[in-house]
Amino acid sequence: MRIDSNTKISQIIRENALAIEVLASVNRNFEKLRNPILRKVLAPRVNVLQAAKMGGVHPEVLLQRLQSIGFMVDFDDLMAYEHFNISQNTPIKKENMNQKQVVTLDVRPILDSGIDPFNAIMDALKKLNPDTEQLQIINTFEPIPLLNIIKNKGYSYRTERPTAGEVHCYIYKDESASATSTPNSPTSELSYESALERFSGKMTEIDVRDLEMPMPMVKILETIEVMNADEAVFVHHKKLPQYLMPELQQRGFVYQSQVIDQDNVKLIIYKA
Repeated sequence: MRIDSNTKISQIIRENALAIEVLASVNRNFEKLRNPILRKVLAPRVNVLQAAKMGGVHPEVLLQRLQSIGFMVDFDDLMAYEHFNISQNTPIKKENMNQKQVVTLDVRPILDSGIDPFNAIMDALKKLNPDTEQLQIINTFEPIPLLNIIKNKGYSYRTERPTAGEVHCYIYKDESASATSTPNSPTSELSYESALERFSGKMTEIDVRDLEMPMPMVKILETIEVMNADEAVFVHHKKLPQYLMPELQQRGFVYQSQVIDQDNVKLIIYKA
């Protein structure tokens, strides 16, 4: 298999499971890939370049290690990362950032309790004074999927690694960063009722309301991976899953939803 900095980690592991141990040897954060549940969630989200940023190494290091276990590696696109900086991922005006007061949110206890910190982070961002404050998120790894989401909302960020196993992400509103409009998934002309009618008798029904994070996403992704193009998945969920929406878009799926009550949302997911 030929790989480069844009190859998804999930593709690499699928081709050669030894890649898990190779990545784990580079940075202990990648030891999470040994857990099949976390691997199912994390590996499809990031490519080699993004994994390098999460691990605090140059992408060439990861590619060289993967080359040692038999992958054919294309290093040509690495010329664009000659001055790759593992501690800064978005061009920012540092002097502007340093003038802002730091509001700290340590998400490590939230993750340890099995809760998705997405809502806590978004709530903290909503409470920020964009003119005078910035949010410092303390974590054990760089949350690339989350950072991609907030960039689309007009935020800039800078990442620092003060000690081994500790990552600080500073997030702030910047006048030079403009929000982009990104749809949750490819567009569809079907309404929720139309989707119910169209896929009647062709839906796999799953209930993820009682599953602990990250199992709801794992279960949904596992189900859509094996369904036919003319089929759909009917999901009973507690809420609209924020992390799932970009994954659906990336894989070419659309969804329709209907909120029944506070802890009961129905989703119909199908190919665009």
